[in-house]
Amino acid sequence: MKKLLILVALLVAGSAAFFLLNNPLGRLVKLAVEEFGPRMTQADVRVGNIKISATDGQGAISGLLLGNPKGFKTEYALKANKIEISIDPSSLAQNVVVIHSVVIDAPQINYEKSDHGTNFDAIQRNIEQYLGEGGGKKDDRGAGKKMIVDSLIIHNAKVSYGGTVDLTLPDIKLHNIGKKTGGATSAQVVKAIIGELTAQMALAIPAAVAGGVKSAVKGLFGK
Repeated sequence: MKKLLILVALLVAGSAAFFLLNNPLGRLVKLAVEEFGPRMTQADVRVGNIKISATDGQGAISGLLLGNPKGFKTEYALKANKIEISIDPSSLAQNVVVIHSVVIDAPQINYEKSDHGTNFDAIQRNIEQYLGEGGGKKDDRGAGKKMIVDSLIIHNAKVSYGGTVDLTLPDIKLHNIGKKTGGATSAQVVKAIIGELTAQMALAIPAAVAGGVKSAVKGLFGK
């Protein structure tokens, strides 16, 4: 009996070590992102590595890439090598996961126009179509699990437009995503982020283009 108890204890300890060392929570999130991301956006979605501690909820995501929908030529829409995330661990077993903070640091963005609008307009339309078809409900992992994001910051985003304009966006800050509705699906969260990012670029890029034209004219006439 004593030997059996020792064996059980070793199995429990081994299972805990496997969980901590192999980070199955991070792997599950990675699988969900790469499975449902393309369905939402109709574009390639990949992530390099995700590590999330089930004990303190601190985590990091590296190598996130959001491709472009069909009809656009640039290599990708958005690429982020560093994302920091903080989750309330006690909420992981609940229907609504509470994410305290998400910080996306220095993402690289290609903003591209076609005859049917920009690549980010197309991504936004695809997400809206996905939500309209009920995809946000049926595809979330964990039987309709939702989330509340207390704070999301996109810091130092670098935007390239048409090979002629390169600029850095002001920090983008979103708060309490999903709080008023008792939680948002992953598609609704992505829609809110893409929507705000698109709005900021729609303001910043024309101003940058106008500034570039003004500088060129000034240089031409030496004034």
